[in-house]
Amino acid sequence: MRIESDKKQGAQHGHAGRSLEAVRTPDEIVMHTPTACGGCGSSLDEANATCLETRQVFDIPPIKTKVTEHRIEGKTCLRCGKFEEGKFPENVKSPVQYGNRIRALVAYFSHQHFVPVARVCEIFKDVFGAPISPGTCANIDKQLFENLASFEEGLKDHLLASPTLHFDETGMRCRKKLHWVHVASSNEATLYTMHEKRGKEAIEAADILPKFTGIAVHDHWPPYFSYTNASHALCNAHHLRELIFADEHEKEKWAKKMFDQLVQTNKEVEKHIEQGALPDKLLKEVKKKYQEIIAEGVSCHASLPPPLSTGKRGRKKQWYGKNLLDRLNNKSDCVLRFAYDFLVPFTNNQAERDIRMVKVKQKVSGCFRTLSGGVSFCRARSYISTARKQKWNVLDSLSEAVHGIPRLLTQDTHLQAIAAQPLPVPVPKVEWGT
Repeated sequence: MRIESDKKQGAQHGHAGRSLEAVRTPDEIVMHTPTACGGCGSSLDEANATCLETRQVFDIPPIKTKVTEHRIEGKTCLRCGKFEEGKFPENVKSPVQYGNRIRALVAYFSHQHFVPVARVCEIFKDVFGAPISPGTCANIDKQLFENLASFEEGLKDHLLASPTLHFDETGMRCRKKLHWVHVASSNEATLYTMHEKRGKEAIEAADILPKFTGIAVHDHWPPYFSYTNASHALCNAHHLRELIFADEHEKEKWAKKMFDQLVQTNKEVEKHIEQGALPDKLLKEVKKKYQEIIAEGVSCHASLPPPLSTGKRGRKKQWYGKNLLDRLNNKSDCVLRFAYDFLVPFTNNQAERDIRMVKVKQKVSGCFRTLSGGVSFCRARSYISTARKQKWNVLDSLSEAVHGIPRLLTQDTHLQAIAAQPLPVPVPKVEWGT
């Protein structure tokens, strides 16, 4: 499948662009003044100077770790003679320790950019002159995990109050075995959880979907449908890919018509986004056309001979296109929910973008040796991903978290959560037969 956009490559017309801009108050000014006349050789020390042009250079000064020594002093009261001692700040607990900024940077490199621990230690030695050990990195992760417990509790409450949530899962190697990372997310917050299982046991442990009463957007993985408190919406990006396969490889003409119908319906949603709903007449036409294409597909498969049996016991084998057709027919309300409710996006791209970072982690740093390490990563990653969505400064947020006072999500009202939902995403143009 080749995906082409109507837009040209590069920046689009009207794009503001981002470039380095001069500041009004530079930190340092270096004057370059002529000292002698190039014509007669006379000194120009007494001549008045005029600024003709300025140029600014942005650079980072040499980085040096700052060491602050805290000292306790004692004093005796001149009136009653009682001896009093000063107190160390609450976060200064050891004779020698690293500060919040260094510990936050360790977490930042590990959980935002997925730098392996050994290389994190190299960075701190080469760049900051701080000889951090892998054990220190592990201790920082452990402390951060404990400090983020209150954040995760509030995060779950925040997600459960959302009208729409996205769900997905992906495999992750841990303890030399396949484990699973599940994500529940919105455009405002993200929760990652790790579990040995992929199905209901892991979903129950995450404790989001079993309590969720809004609209759950996901692919057609059966365990999601076992939770009936929530309404369900299916990812149509998956359907478009499968319809292309059914058309190009199975030569089923109904699939191309269904592809065009789904794409056209999404375009109508985009046109009517300000109205908040499709006109009743148009919505009836969408449903009618959808069912007509389903009927055409059923008729098509009724005329096809059954596929060759594998000889195995169990469910009778069907053609690939028939399995897809059954899903589109039986779950038609889930497929078209984006047309009924504009809070529902056309795809599950939100969850897929969030879960993609877990695969990047595995690609860059490899698997986890312990389950506790994977669980710790998921909680830290939940905090960082949510911080970015909330437009918090990530490094400042991590500094506060390692200090023991992580930022917490406010409890948005239902209307505020609705207003924050993203608009429908245009579907890129797809050329068939390529």
